Amino acid sequence: MKLCSCGRLSARLRGATCVAILLITGCSKSSIFSGSKLPGGSTPAGTTVSNGAGMGLVWNSSDSTLRALVGVPGSSQLGAALFPAGAFSTGAFASQTQTALLIDAKGNLKVMTLPSQQPVSLSGIVSPSAQISFSPHGGYAVVFAQGSTSMVQVTGIPQAPSATVITSTVPIQGAAISDAGTLLVAANSAAAGVTVSATTANGTRSTLANLGGYGGMSFVPGSEDSLIADSAANKLARLHNGVATTLATGAAGLNLPVAVAASQDGHWAVVADRADGSVLRVDLTGATPPDQSTCTCSPTELSALSGNAVFEMVAPGNTPGWMIQADSPTSRVLFIPQVRSGQ
Repeated sequence: MKLCSCGRLSARLRGATCVAILLITGCSKSSIFSGSKLPGGSTPAGTTVSNGAGMGLVWNSSDSTLRALVGVPGSSQLGAALFPAGAFSTGAFASQTQTALLIDAKGNLKVMTLPSQQPVSLSGIVSPSAQISFSPHGGYAVVFAQGSTSMVQVTGIPQAPSATVITSTVPIQGAAISDAGTLLVAANSAAAGVTVSATTANGTRSTLANLGGYGGMSFVPGSEDSLIADSAANKLARLHNGVATTLATGAAGLNLPVAVAASQDGHWAVVADRADGSVLRVDLTGATPPDQSTCTCSPTELSALSGNAVFEMVAPGNTPGWMIQADSPTSRVLFIPQVRSGQ
């Protein structure tokens, strides 16, 4: 991971890959990114989820719907589907704000905040296969498809959600958003690898790091510190005020990282590896050494469930899903039961 100095992004980047953090109000003309406001919807509230969300709502891939995950880590089960099978192509849920974002087959982005069970339209220009990433406390989100040159930033969750479309001149590989609305966007070109850049709330743009490969990134809850993984170098770093501190390398067990997350109390970082299914827990206070766990699965995500440090690694479907509870004395990798027959 090579660190870069801060500065204004130019209007054109020749032969380079750019990852940008963008303001919720869009970007100035000097940036490679631009923003435009999208109108919100006006669908009335509908029915409610009577038994609450428990550990949160999770996406069930076998019938393409959200279901409540009830119980506690290690003793949980999926509830009934909230929508008819196939009504949406993908969805995600933020437990902190009890809000879900959903995308249907036509690319319509919708928002739903419990106890309402009626999604409200936000925009109609996203990819049905887009990924949804919430800020740690769930007040912001970014929706993007890998390889695309546009994304949607959602602000004002849960009281007054609205969407802004942001475009890029280079393909996007990943994105993360802070609790202050600061957006990280990873984009790449074959020649330059991946470059991570930032735009702060006061309009200052900076380049944070050059990566050999994108291995996931996230923000520490309640702060502007970011966690960035390099999948080629097998390295995890914490960026604070533009200065990087290496937290873990391949020597600690990193092996092609694919996703990064942080606990709500800011104590733990969690990194999921694509190569061997292992999950590395890193103590952000530095008091204890990294702790590695193994999953008999292939992690694809680290999506926060209810709790301080509980993350979904694999969505349930025709086979069980998987989660990790990272704030117990030793991290626990636990399965999420698949939907029972006829449920």
